[in-house]
Amino acid sequence: MPVADHTSSRLLKKIADGLFRLLTVAIAFSMLLMLLLVFGNVVMRYVFNSGINISEEVARMCFVWLIFIGAVLAFRAKQHLAISMLITRFSPRWQKIVHVLRQLIILTVLGLLIEGGWAQTVIGLSTVTPVSGVPIAVFSGAVWFCATAMAVMTLIDLWIALRTPATAENTATFMTSLDYIEDI
Repeated sequence: MPVADHTSSRLLKKIADGLFRLLTVAIAFSMLLMLLLVFGNVVMRYVFNSGINISEEVARMCFVWLIFIGAVLAFRAKQHLAISMLITRFSPRWQKIVHVLRQLIILTVLGLLIEGGWAQTVIGLSTVTPVSGVPIAVFSGAVWFCATAMAVMTLIDLWIALRTPATAENTATFMTSLDYIEDI
C-alpha cells in the first residue's frame, strides 16, 4: 500500500473514531435529557400537581434520535443481525463476491431511505409540533441522517472490500456482522 494511501486511511479512521465518540456522547446526552424530563415531569405532577408541558415532545424527539444514532453506531461496530453460517462455508473469493453484492443491495435500500427521509424532512418543515413548535422535520431528519451515515460507511466498506485480496486471512473483511465477542 502506498504511503499516501496509508496516511489517508489513518486519517479517515481517526475522523471516524472521533465521530463515533461524538455520537456516543449524543446518545448519552439524549438519554440523560429524557430521564430528567420524564422523571421531572412525574415528580412535578405528583408533588406539585403541575407538569412541564414541553417534556413529552422533547423526550420523544430525544428517543427517536437515540434509536437512529444507536442504529448508526451498531452498523459501524458490525453488531446488526446477520446469519452467516452459509457464507462462512464459501471460499474467500466467493465470500468477497457475496459481500460486494450484499453491500450493493444495502446501498440500494439506503438510497431509498435517503430519498424518502429527505422528502419527508422537507414536507415536515412546514408542520410543527403542538406544544414546542419544533418542525416535525426533526423526526424524519433522524431517518435521513441514519441512512446517509450508513451509506457513507457502506461505501467505505465496499471500497476496502474491493481493494482487499480474497484470501483466507482477509475473510473477516468480508463480514457485515460479527458473530462472536472475540471478533470485536
